[in-house]
Amino acid sequence: MKLPIRLSVVIVVLITCFCTSRMANAQGVLLRSIGATNAAVGGTATAMPIDAAGALQWNPGSISAFKKNEMSFGLELIQAHSRVESSLPALYGGHSGSTKGEVGVVPAPSMAFIWSTSPRSPFTYGLGMSAIGGAASLYPHDADNPVLGGFSPLGEHGRSANVIVLQVTPTVSAQLTERLSVGVAPIVDLASLNINPMSLGRDHANPLMTYGTKYVWGGGFQIGALYDFKNHFKTGFMFKSPIWAEKLYFTGTDSEGIPDSNTFHLNLPMTLSAGISYDGIRNTIIGMDVRYFDYGNTKGFEKGVVAGKVEGLDWESIFSVNVGLERKINNRIKGRLGYCWNENPIPSRSTYANISAPMISQHVFSCGVGYTFTKDIEASVAYCHAFEVKSTGEIPLGIPGSSVTNTLSADSFFAGLTKKW
Repeated sequence: MKLPIRLSVVIVVLITCFCTSRMANAQGVLLRSIGATNAAVGGTATAMPIDAAGALQWNPGSISAFKKNEMSFGLELIQAHSRVESSLPALYGGHSGSTKGEVGVVPAPSMAFIWSTSPRSPFTYGLGMSAIGGAASLYPHDADNPVLGGFSPLGEHGRSANVIVLQVTPTVSAQLTERLSVGVAPIVDLASLNINPMSLGRDHANPLMTYGTKYVWGGGFQIGALYDFKNHFKTGFMFKSPIWAEKLYFTGTDSEGIPDSNTFHLNLPMTLSAGISYDGIRNTIIGMDVRYFDYGNTKGFEKGVVAGKVEGLDWESIFSVNVGLERKINNRIKGRLGYCWNENPIPSRSTYANISAPMISQHVFSCGVGYTFTKDIEASVAYCHAFEVKSTGEIPLGIPGSSVTNTLSADSFFAGLTKKW
């Protein structure tokens, strides 16, 4: 099959999957890993280019390290386990309750393609198409839970959220010297944000009961470099610009039932990633990435409630550490392990504002297996568990002694198929 035909088939299949994708379990709003291989090693990839999806996402300069052309498909199935608890002091009725989220299993697909026109060419090209971030939650009305049951003065009646971020990254990398390669990739994003009730850009006490929102386009770029010391060590670096996006537009009704609309500007954060890997142990490669996500200086995330108006989500910038190991067990089987830790971007003061999208998970263990069942074709599976974490704060409506607690854990299952030639 010729390259243009292959690429057309890939794009059609992936766009079909994207139409149903929703996500949870992320470094803030961004997914920790892309594809089964990258997920199994904890998302480690900046200096550990073992698969196309991870390399394209975390270091465009690393795709020059691949000896063969590569195409991969992946699907992640995420089961988030969330709960919201809240209570009011006796002065306001003394109500308290706990409600389990009912989001169900949500998919996140990915595709990656790396090729070189000639073994003698210094250039390597890539194309990534993936669901790189988002959140999904659903809390039904609960008469015993103050933030979900309509007790005055809250007036709440259940909550839901569906955030989708899709990304396309055409990439080119150049092998500048025997040891150094650099790469660059323009980024095109397509995103949708639907939170109900919607308070962003509005008076805190008058949220919008939304009918929905349109998809918006965004763009940015990333650059990366990989340096091979030729002594079993590699190091890498990646800079990803903020993703500058169109304004989100919402329609619905206000607290009085009057039709209304508003707009809100939400970008994605600048990201830095630095990594190191070592392959001096026979049949084994280990790596570590350190990343920085600049939520605290990103439009839509950097502010909170100002003079009663919700100016932003009030998130903080965070660091993460990803470590991973891949070991070749025999000619067909590879075993993989990984771990990721990141700071919680949502401070306790913002717990209530982020009930619909409690992206607070911090510790994730991962494992997986790759099986080569015929020449240059590998099937991979992975499992990730985000350990339970809680965040507690007050209900910021002038109710001293109140509390709200978000609890989140998640399980993710990955499957992928890779063809090399």
